[in-house]
Amino acid sequence: MEIPLPARADGPRFSLKGRPRLWYRLSGMEPQMSPPTETILIVDDERFVRELCVEIIAGEGYRVLAAQDADEGLRLARQEDVGAILLDLMMPRMSGFDALQILGQELPEIPVVVMTAHSSQSRVIDLLKMGAYDFLPKPFEPSDLIYSTRRAVERHRLFKENKRLLRELQDQVKAQTLEISRGRQLMENIISHMGSGLLVTDRDGKIWMINNHGQETLGVSGTQMVGKRIQDLFPGTEPLLEVKVGSVLRELDLTRPDGRIVPLGFNNSVLLDASGQPEGTIIIFRDLSDLRAIRAEVRRKDRLAAIGEVAAGVAHEIRNPLFGISSVTQILLTEVKFGQVHQELLAAMQAEIKRLNTLVEDLLDYGRPSKLQRTHQAVDQIWEEILGLAKEELAEAKVKVTREFQEGLPSILADGNKLRQVFLNLLKNAIQATPPGGQITIRLSRSTLSALPAPVQRGLALQAGDGDPSTVYVVSQVIDTGVGIPAADLERIFDLFFTTKSTGSGLGLAICRRIVEDHGGAIGVESVEHTGSTFTVALPLRPAPSQP
Repeated sequence: MEIPLPARADGPRFSLKGRPRLWYRLSGMEPQMSPPTETILIVDDERFVRELCVEIIAGEGYRVLAAQDADEGLRLARQEDVGAILLDLMMPRMSGFDALQILGQELPEIPVVVMTAHSSQSRVIDLLKMGAYDFLPKPFEPSDLIYSTRRAVERHRLFKENKRLLRELQDQVKAQTLEISRGRQLMENIISHMGSGLLVTDRDGKIWMINNHGQETLGVSGTQMVGKRIQDLFPGTEPLLEVKVGSVLRELDLTRPDGRIVPLGFNNSVLLDASGQPEGTIIIFRDLSDLRAIRAEVRRKDRLAAIGEVAAGVAHEIRNPLFGISSVTQILLTEVKFGQVHQELLAAMQAEIKRLNTLVEDLLDYGRPSKLQRTHQAVDQIWEEILGLAKEELAEAKVKVTREFQEGLPSILADGNKLRQVFLNLLKNAIQATPPGGQITIRLSRSTLSALPAPVQRGLALQAGDGDPSTVYVVSQVIDTGVGIPAADLERIFDLFFTTKSTGSGLGLAICRRIVEDHGGAIGVESVEHTGSTFTVALPLRPAPSQP
């Protein structure tokens, strides 16, 4: 077969017969050999044209596959990594048109160069619409074939490169998105689990966000706050938005919607936008109620310690003259004959001297350093002894006692006599406060710090900071159905010399507190007037190494 080729601009027109390499020599276009980089698929039913194209393209260093019909071409295109396809349109069985449509559906990334002798403008437009990349009219120059092939291969290379870059970009975007998501999740977790409140506003005080702790502290949900001005929600909170130089902790009393006044400790800073311009305020705050209670407790303990030292000194000075008075009274009673009236007066004097001597001993006991004789003590057995001693007193007061002892309570290292003193004092107070027909419950259990009543937790915090949350405590609770304690007296109930009883000295509960704290524990009270009181004593299962 003879393929007429257009004449070169610098030579005559040739008809190619025989071996194609001869044409290369005649045309002056020796093939440029280079390492194979892409695979070219040639699909043409004319053997001579097919072999000619193979020879020309292989001479450019490409790997070439050849197919004699469309079916074979589709099979090779599906199996091999093809960089470009040279496709003849007019073939038996399946035409190039049908093959082009299938390639466009299955392998749209492979550029297809259509070779045909029918090169009308409408035909070219139709082929391009069907997905053809280029159009090569027959007869063609080898240079045109090479040029179209190179363009198709370059397009395929660019397509693969773009695909690779797109995949890398997608992977980077995915990784960065994941990293941002993780960072955001981490930030949200940190903010939501902060031990302080975090509130962010714009320049006008309009709330952008508030964390969970902040919502709990202020007593308002985030949905009720976001988008509203903090000054409108909480009047008098303008200082929260006033940023001062330096991270100075300031305090502010804030009134919650439920009417409760919350002392806030806070510091704030300016929120800057991307250009470094102020766009809002960041406020970090926390409820200082517990801290203020601890401060007050520290002041109270310091005051009581000073009072105790003075009282102990005074008691020491009183004891010697008191002993002399008591001795003289005893002599008068035994050796001097008085009438009935005078004997009764001396007996009353002796009783008052005894009571005063007991008070002096209590003061001295309160003022002197504690020396505990620690041994293993079973708290439930101590309580059984105390209840046995108080059996007649309970019966006389017509008060019922209920025991709620947790089974398997471990023993503790403690001074047994000191604990008996504490428990007996608490029981006697409960009996005196409970009317006939009432009930006293003795409840024994083991507990961790977080499960203890709030007053006891504050007492432990005062002694050892936040303490060890894993510490186990043996807890004794004395629960009565008595008259209760007025709310105004609850904060002073353990103060030295404070009493609500006409015959009380105000030393009993103060000494109880001293003994319990010497053991590394805490005592607290919860009470509702006209309903009853609960005194709780928490003693650590194992004393701290620094405790006596």
